Amino acid sequence: MTVTDAVGFDIDGTLWNASGASARGWNRALAQLGIKASVSAEQIAMVAGNPYEKCVDALLPGLRTANPRLLEILSDCERASVERDGGVIFDGALEAVAQLAGDHEVFLVSNCQDWYLALFLRFSGLGPILSGVDCNGRSGLAKSEMLLRMKHAHSWTAPVYVGDTASDEAAAESAGMTYLHVSWGFGQPKGTPRIVDSFAELVSSLNC
Repeated sequence: MTVTDAVGFDIDGTLWNASGASARGWNRALAQLGIKASVSAEQIAMVAGNPYEKCVDALLPGLRTANPRLLEILSDCERASVERDGGVIFDGALEAVAQLAGDHEVFLVSNCQDWYLALFLRFSGLGPILSGVDCNGRSGLAKSEMLLRMKHAHSWTAPVYVGDTASDEAAAESAGMTYLHVSWGFGQPKGTPRIVDSFAELVSSLNC
């Protein structure tokens, strides 16, 4: 029987939801730029899990060309909003990560910006128990490459990645990791991974 030696987590839609704060920041930036457009928390959630530029292009198509500072101002305003308001950490998330860290190495890999990862770590307090963290804004790598690099750096033989979207599923499979899909997240799996309905079920499935 293969024993899981590491458990990795996506952030948005898996451990917390900061879509409301992000949307408020984006809308503040759009108003500053005089752009007559707005985004909702639901729209932010729909694109969460993608690299930042891809999120912007999906929700505000074509606006980067006409507004060279769009990415910079959106990011600055979103950062201020998330720094002020934070996100909603899902019930049981922190307890589950701490419990799993007692028997496994635990890590985070996200497509978020570097400042966003730092703020999540500040709000969650998880930093001291993690074996590693990476994000697209820090490394510039695709999620599959970040996962593979993390796997090789720590010599894990049977790591599990926990996420909430089909892209998380694809990245885990590409990196040779078992994938677990959380039912409370922002997306649906493409294949037939194991789906967990609570953090208690997640911990139980990994500790059995």
